Amino acid sequence: MPDRINKQQTYYDKLQTLMKVLRQECPWDREQTLLSLRQYTLEEVHEVIEAVELADASDEWEPLKKELGDLLIQILFYSRLAEEAKQFDLADVIDTLIDKMIYRHPHVFDDAKPIDVNDQWDRLKDLERLNDSNQTKRSSLMDDISPLPALKYAQKQQQRAARVGFDWSEASDVMIKMREELDELEREVINQHDKRRVEDEFGDVLFTLANLARKLDLDAELCLMQTNRKFASRFRGMEKTASDRGDSLADMDLDTMESLYQEVKERMRS
Repeated sequence: MPDRINKQQTYYDKLQTLMKVLRQECPWDREQTLLSLRQYTLEEVHEVIEAVELADASDEWEPLKKELGDLLIQILFYSRLAEEAKQFDLADVIDTLIDKMIYRHPHVFDDAKPIDVNDQWDRLKDLERLNDSNQTKRSSLMDDISPLPALKYAQKQQQRAARVGFDWSEASDVMIKMREELDELEREVINQHDKRRVEDEFGDVLFTLANLARKLDLDAELCLMQTNRKFASRFRGMEKTASDRGDSLADMDLDTMESLYQEVKERMRS
């Protein structure tokens, strides 16, 4: 009976009623918990990013509309779970967001005139974090970083350190450091040292690359996601080209496959 949803007067009420009904009457929705939802939330975030890039690249907006809805249901779900636990509800989430955005935009709501909006945003976040640390005994700039994917997390750490001047001046300085880290990794690999030492040096290379991306005003995580998609597209092109010619990649040597990869790469570029 969808009328019990559609008869609600506002979208807010429709969403609240929808989530309440799902939790009460759908077996799958009823058994979900805070922890069980995590994997779905992560998947939905990545699907939104894919849809954003599709809209930007080819002006196809319909997938983004659908994926934003899928992400919104995650927010509704967590809010409903919190309401059932008598902690907070969706209205509290919205009020908290509004208060936070007003606080972090004094140049919009309080007629302040910041020299640098980004610097002001970071400064206000630091004040919030300092207030929280007074209550929770946390005091390090490395505290309270969201549990992000590793490359994104690395850049967040580096941004925090940069706030107190612990940062390279130029991207070229980071590139020098990157070459040093690559040399150290190469020595560990050549000397066939303990795997833990190789892992350590490999991690240093990735951390430095993330830092270089930050200095170039790039998001390392998004760059890698884009390259993943690009490689998958080219590899599918290799498979199709080989199949059209009556060949199979499994029957080719590496040089032949590399030549085919370059062929597909040039074809896609043009």
